[in-house]
Amino acid sequence: RRTRSRTDVRATTFASLEVWRETMLQRRASTALAASTASAVPSSFAGWSRARAVGLSSSSRGPDRRRRCGAPGVGAGGIARGGRARGGQCRVLKNEDEVNRTIDSILEDIKGTDSGASVPADLRARIDGNINKLIELSSRQSSPLENAALFNSYTVAYSSPGPKQKGAPAGGRFRGKMGRLLFRTTGLYQMILRPNLAKNLVSFKLFGILPGSIALVGTFVKLNAKTVKVLFERPKFTLLGQTFSFGPKSSVELETPCFYANKIRVGRGSLGSLFVFTVDEKSQRESVLREVDRTPRPYAVVVLAAIVAAALYALRFLQTKLGGAKAPMVAACVLLVATASVLVRGGIDDFNECEEDKQKAAAAAASGSSASSNGATP
Repeated sequence: RRTRSRTDVRATTFASLEVWRETMLQRRASTALAASTASAVPSSFAGWSRARAVGLSSSSRGPDRRRRCGAPGVGAGGIARGGRARGGQCRVLKNEDEVNRTIDSILEDIKGTDSGASVPADLRARIDGNINKLIELSSRQSSPLENAALFNSYTVAYSSPGPKQKGAPAGGRFRGKMGRLLFRTTGLYQMILRPNLAKNLVSFKLFGILPGSIALVGTFVKLNAKTVKVLFERPKFTLLGQTFSFGPKSSVELETPCFYANKIRVGRGSLGSLFVFTVDEKSQRESVLREVDRTPRPYAVVVLAAIVAAALYALRFLQTKLGGAKAPMVAACVLLVATASVLVRGGIDDFNECEEDKQKAAAAAASGSSASSNGATP
């Protein structure tokens, strides 16, 4: 009996253990199945999303219509799309190929034009036409002024005067016929810096020998989504390392109708002038940034006057050595008068709004209205 009862207990124990083992195996299998199902759903969803994205970019939109928003304002083919639109979505230009062709045509045509100063009439008409075409193609571009890539140092690669404009749209009188003859241009730049600084620089060589520059520094205020008004301080003139301020303050309005980062920025003045700005190796030089930031010195005018006096004395001495010949002295006087005519008003042309002139006009209007109210004839 004892042997039989022990045998029954062992059998019952082994049966209970077998049932427990089967139960545990079933639980493990159920847990593994649930885990594999949960992990398979996200991976399938991700795979489906990737497949859908590839299908959209490669089949439905074509290789040149892929959405690429890695760099702000830069899209396929290096053209900008004005940054991200609302909701974090990247705006895609449907006419991207035509935009790229127009940009390439503009950049090719403006080569060798001396920033627009030496352009035949037919070529200027073609360039201006392409610029206006690019503006029209970019009409749906979001505000370029909101693009962080806008803040940069540019070379003024091309400028074209408007129909109602007098003088050169970039550089003022220094870029007119007489100005370019006396002040041979070596660089034409514009800097847009944070938070709201605008700086223009014309570097030159006076008589093709003496290095110098003229700089305008100011701040801009935003008028609308694409237009700013720049309030410039007095021009800064530098010659032989001597910098001084002269001329009146001025202000201009400039629209940026389209901007394509790393390729081209188009500007349009209030009188219809057109500008093409590009970023190149020259505009990024430290020497350019240092030149535009020169500080005027109190005695710079005295130093330059002494240099001019010394030059005239040398010419006078040369005249006596040549037996009283007047040609050198006459030539020197003509050059001085011509140079002074360019420097009048700081080289600013009439199309710029001169702050002093506006103040005088406002004062004259106020005095005129006062006289009229008193019964006098203004």
